Amino acid sequence: MADKLRVGVIGCGDMSRNHVFGYLRADRYEIVALADLSTEAMKDFDEHFAEYSHYKAEHFTDFREMLTQSTLDVVSIGVWDKGHKPMTLAAAASGVKAILCEKPMADTLGAAADMRLVCDRHNVKLGIGHQRRWNPAYNLAKDMIADGEIGDVRMITAFARDGLPNYSSHQADMFRYLLGDLECLWVMGNVERETDQFARSIPIEDKALGHFGFEGGAQAIIVASLTPRSGWGAWITGSEGMIDLSLNDVKLSNARSGGWQQHFPDGDFQKNGEDTGFAVAYDNVDVQEAAIAQARDFAAWVSGETDYFRGEAQHGYKALEMVHAVYESARTHTQVQLPMKTMVHPLELMIEEGDLPVRYPGKYDIRNRSLRGENTASDEDNV
Repeated sequence: MADKLRVGVIGCGDMSRNHVFGYLRADRYEIVALADLSTEAMKDFDEHFAEYSHYKAEHFTDFREMLTQSTLDVVSIGVWDKGHKPMTLAAAASGVKAILCEKPMADTLGAAADMRLVCDRHNVKLGIGHQRRWNPAYNLAKDMIADGEIGDVRMITAFARDGLPNYSSHQADMFRYLLGDLECLWVMGNVERETDQFARSIPIEDKALGHFGFEGGAQAIIVASLTPRSGWGAWITGSEGMIDLSLNDVKLSNARSGGWQQHFPDGDFQKNGEDTGFAVAYDNVDVQEAAIAQARDFAAWVSGETDYFRGEAQHGYKALEMVHAVYESARTHTQVQLPMKTMVHPLELMIEEGDLPVRYPGKYDIRNRSLRGENTASDEDNV
């Protein structure tokens, strides 16, 4: 086995913990540096991973100082969306081999395009943390679809909340992944925004409906906050059957099944009932097992053992493009053809142009709970 990859982590929130959990359990990495504006957050991070011998992180309150002073192979970025571009560009220029950036890829398509451009220029591999591409139930459903268990996919329906980029970039990526990464060709959608709410300093809608059309004729719908239902599963309807997908199982109904049959994927956490105590709010199979599998595949990609990584930046870009196209459709009152030409944030444009007047004033961020101390707004100006 080659030497472990040396990782520097920018941002010490929940998703960086998820990245680091995967790195450490994959046993292909050592964590050598942390960068966060909060020294308290870095100390808490240390305590959380104190049991691991390959966790020995030096602390930095300036991420550029970390990039300059640490010898790194991999940089993990787990900050709020607007920090993704400047931190990715700086990391790429510093000479690291690879970057794993949390989703959504960026706050705008223009920023995401710049991230890809600069990483390509410096020959740096860029992955986006859509870890559910490694969820065992997703992979089982994907295999069933590819094997023709429900015939041709007609419609996939998912239910969302908390803003399309923050929540539904996962679902847009799920649609493409289940369909074998077919291209989304067009998007039609609409939004409602009566409150002045944000998610990680990005303006979000109160309600949304997005309709997507793919190569080959499959379609998909995201229903966001129009009903109380939300989650990471999907209803998948085909010409010869149906799938009810959850994070933990796949229910299949077709002519051969004689009704609904429940199938459990071959996942290590599900088989062994392992509980690492990472976070009570997260499901082991979904977050933990997927994080480990993502980290293992990322290490193989970074080390040149494979030239394929299912979380490459092109997929993160296309997931962001799909949800931004819902906003663009609402803004232009058109069916948006992809690839999209508008590279700024369409919802921000609608707000600036007065097309979404707030009925209930009072700006607030639904992710303020993750901030430290007296902060009630992001530290984006400090990146």
